[in-house]
Amino acid sequence: MSENKKFQRFGKYLILDHLVDGGMAKICRARYLGEQANKVVAIKMVQPQFSKDAAFVRMFQDELNITFGMLHPNIMQVYDYGETNGQLYTAMEYIHGANLKQYLDRLKEKKVVFPVEISCYIISQVCLGLHYAHTFTDKLTGKPFKIVHRDISPHNIMLTYDGAVKVIDFGIAKANTNSEATQAGTIKGKLSYLAPEYLDGLELDARYDEFAVGITLWELLCSRKLFQANNDLAVLKQIQACKIIPPSEINPSVPKELDAIVMKALSKDRSHRYEDCDKLNRALVRFLYSNYPDFNASDLTTFADDLFKKEIESDREKFVDYGKIDTQAYIEEMKKDESRKGAKKEPGEKILEGRTKIRELELTVEASSIGIEIDQLGTRKVNRQSIAQGKIIPKSASASPISNKKMDKTASRVTTRKSIEAEKNSSGSPLIIIIIAASLAGFAYIQSDLVESLTGFNLRKIIDGEDVDRSISSLPVQNKSTSPVKNEAHVQSNSGQVVLSGVDFEMEVFLDGTKVEYVGSPLKVSMGKEVTLVVKKVGYLPFIKKLTLSKEEDSKVVTVPELERARMGLLSTSQNYAAGSKIVYEEAGQTVERDLPLNDIQVAEGTYQAKIVNPILGTEKKVEFNIEENKKFFLE
Repeated sequence: MSENKKFQRFGKYLILDHLVDGGMAKICRARYLGEQANKVVAIKMVQPQFSKDAAFVRMFQDELNITFGMLHPNIMQVYDYGETNGQLYTAMEYIHGANLKQYLDRLKEKKVVFPVEISCYIISQVCLGLHYAHTFTDKLTGKPFKIVHRDISPHNIMLTYDGAVKVIDFGIAKANTNSEATQAGTIKGKLSYLAPEYLDGLELDARYDEFAVGITLWELLCSRKLFQANNDLAVLKQIQACKIIPPSEINPSVPKELDAIVMKALSKDRSHRYEDCDKLNRALVRFLYSNYPDFNASDLTTFADDLFKKEIESDREKFVDYGKIDTQAYIEEMKKDESRKGAKKEPGEKILEGRTKIRELELTVEASSIGIEIDQLGTRKVNRQSIAQGKIIPKSASASPISNKKMDKTASRVTTRKSIEAEKNSSGSPLIIIIIAASLAGFAYIQSDLVESLTGFNLRKIIDGEDVDRSISSLPVQNKSTSPVKNEAHVQSNSGQVVLSGVDFEMEVFLDGTKVEYVGSPLKVSMGKEVTLVVKKVGYLPFIKKLTLSKEEDSKVVTVPELERARMGLLSTSQNYAAGSKIVYEEAGQTVERDLPLNDIQVAEGTYQAKIVNPILGTEKKVEFNIEENKKFFLE
C-alpha cells in the first residue's frame, strides 16, 4: 500500500510515479506538499546536465514567458517553476486523459473512425484555446504577445476523460517575448504538420496554426495522415504542392459543407484561409449544431469511457491509493530543509540569470535530392551536397542538446545546429561572407544545367563524379582562339534551346498549350516557328512570352519575373450533372477542362465564355460565368 511506501520528495512536491521518461526531461505525477492543499500536478523535471546548459535555460525561460500568464480552459495551465537540487522544473496542470494521437490509435485498433460530430467539437475547442493564445496580451504592459504555437498536431491536443480539450506544449512557440529572434528562422514542429508558407520562408502568424488545425481535423475525419510518404523529402514536396483531397472522398460520411470548411482552412495561400481561429471555430460550431442538433459536450465523456475504460478504472484505484499517503512526514522534512538553507529563494531566480548569447545558424534537411537550410535571417537556401541519406540529419556529427530535444519531441528527423558564443565575441561579417558563398555554390549546384549553358562549368558533375565536357555548351562560348563554338549536334538539328531562369517547382510550364516537365534542363524548341511560352502558378497571373528561334539565334535565356498575385474567386456548380460531364473554358490563354461537378474551384477574376460537354452522351451547351475577387459564383 502507498502509506507504507517511501516516495521521493522533489522540493515542495511528492513524486507519485513517472508518466514519461525522456533524454532531456521526465514528466511525473506529483502531489503538492501543503498544509491545506491536496492537488495532483504534472512536473517536468529537466535533467541536471541540461539545467546547467545556457542555451537550454534560455529556451526554458522563453516557454515560461509565453505560458505562465495564460489562463484558459482549453490550454494546459502552468502553476509553478524554479530549480530544485540543480534541476529546472515546471509544475503544470495534470490532465487526466489521453492525447488525440492515442485516441486515433485506439480507434484504428477497433477499425473505426472518429465520429464527425465529435471531431468537429474537439477542433472547435482547440480553436478557442489557440485564438486566446494568438490574441493574448500582457495585462501589465498592454502589449500583445503575438503567440504562434507552431507545433499543433494530435500529439499536443489532450482530451481529459471528463470531456475537456486542452492544447499543450508551447515549448517551441514563437512570440514577441522570445529572447532570440533568430529562433524564427529554424525548423520547428513536426514535419507532416508544416504549412506551405514555412517552406517559403515567410513570417509566420496565427494562420500557420490554423493550417495545422485543418490537417488535424482532416486526419480525424479520414483516420490517416494527410501528408505522408516514404521519406521526408517526399513529405516536403507534398506540403509544397498542397494538393488536398476533400475528406468526403475518403470518408463518405463527411458532409460537403464540412469539406468546404476543411478545404478553406487548408488553402495553400494563407490569405484564402479563415481570418483567424475564431472564424474557423464559428464555422465549425454552426455546421455542428445545424447537422447534429442533439450533440452535447458530454458525449465526449461517454466516448472516452468507451475507448479507455480499463485505463480509467486503473487510474481511479491508483488515485485512491495515493490519497492514503501520510504527507505530514514529508512536509516536516521540507520545512527542515528550508530552515537549513535559510531564506527561501524566489521561484525561477536562477533561471533569469542566463547571459550567454545563442545564435541559431542553420538547419539542414538532408534527403534524397535536396537539403533546405534556413539561416538566422530566415532566408531559405538549398544544399545539394546533402543528398545521400534519404533522411533529415544534422550537418555536424555532434548535435546540441536542444537539437536532441527537438528530435525527441517531433516525428520528423529535424536537427538544429547551434553556435553558442559570448556576446562580446560575436561578429556578423564572416557569417555573411559564408552565407553568400554557400548560396552561390548551392545555386550553381541546383541550376547546374543553366550554369553550364552560360559558362560551360557544371558543379554537379564535378561533385557527383560524372564526366565533364567543358568544351561544348548549349549556348555560344569562346574558346582559346576567341572563335565561337557551337554544339555540333545542335547545329545539325532543326531545333534550338530555351533556358528558363526564375522558375520554381511550384510553377507549371507550357509550350504552345502543352504542359512540359521543366526540371532545369533547356527546352527544345523548333526553329523558324513562333511558339508561346506560358509559366503558371496557382494564385498568380501567368507569365506569357512569344519567341522565335533561328539558325542565327538558336538559343535563348528567358527570365521569368516575379509573378503578380491574381485576384481570385470561387466557382461551384450544381451536383446534378451526368457522369462524364466537363466544363471547358479559356483562362490566361490556355484551354482549361474540368470534370463536373465543381466545388469552390479557384478561378482568376474575369468573364468566361465556356461550354459544358459530355462525350458519352454527345451533348454540348454554351454557358457564361463571371468571377469576382473573393466571391463565389454558382453555375446551375
